[in-house]
Amino acid sequence: MKRALVLSGGGARGAFQVGVMKYLSEINWKPDLVCGTSVGAINAAAYGTGMSNDQLTNLWRTYHRKKMYRVTLPIIIRSLRSRKQFFPLSDTRPLKGLLAEHLKIENLRKSTTDILITALNMNTGQIKYFNQHAIKIDHLMAASAIPMLFSWHYIDNEPYWDAGLMVNTPITPALERGAEEIISVLLSPVGAFKQQLPRTPLQVAELVFEHFLIGSYTNSLPNASWQVNPEANCHETPLPASPQLQLSRKGTRIITVAPTRMLGFKSLLNFSRRQADTLIEEGYNNARIQLKPFFK
Repeated sequence: MKRALVLSGGGARGAFQVGVMKYLSEINWKPDLVCGTSVGAINAAAYGTGMSNDQLTNLWRTYHRKKMYRVTLPIIIRSLRSRKQFFPLSDTRPLKGLLAEHLKIENLRKSTTDILITALNMNTGQIKYFNQHAIKIDHLMAASAIPMLFSWHYIDNEPYWDAGLMVNTPITPALERGAEEIISVLLSPVGAFKQQLPRTPLQVAELVFEHFLIGSYTNSLPNASWQVNPEANCHETPLPASPQLQLSRKGTRIITVAPTRMLGFKSLLNFSRRQADTLIEEGYNNARIQLKPFFK
């Protein structure tokens, strides 16, 4: 296997990945494997169905939060007041309908690119990977089922939810398959760019969460540092000529594309067109700048 694309989880931040994928298409960089967690699983599956970059971009720009999931006062009250039975804080049937409408699962079966998505078995605590021959809409719903907010889903009578709890950046399959070149798309700047110390309780909480998002990626590469130049800081868009991220391990070149700014808690569930446009543009610009030294 020559090339692998790894897509992290991060809710509505997944629009950033669309911009990266657009740039990769422009330079004719085609992966042999796409592996994704949570929203990365949905984008990976969309790629496997043959959805074009324009189609994927339009999908992200068209569907706001109410077409993804519904949060109403009665749902919240039922969830918070129930002590004997769990009720999720939202109704995700709109998302299931959206995926069924736009993702042609039959095309996924024909994909010449290997597609792997992750889900976490709630009973065993084990991560399971599903390939393009097994993935159905229920698998994508399980892969993106954020605990508490969304309901878990059953696959072969086993309950699954978002594997981002344990493996938010699923690079291990690409390493195990001996990929020669891996591009990992992170949805957080933490770990990639030096951060300032938090000053407020909210900033502390955000930094803790961002460390949680990057933890599995860092631990997957225990013997090497992949951080950028320690003197680099976060930057607002438009991006400066920020240093690229690169790591070589056992003959594998790993290049990481990441946001250069903190996106905040609100970005996780902000499916507005405005944020989608912003993150798609940032993803494209970040990829163009951070990958340019490798693909001239």
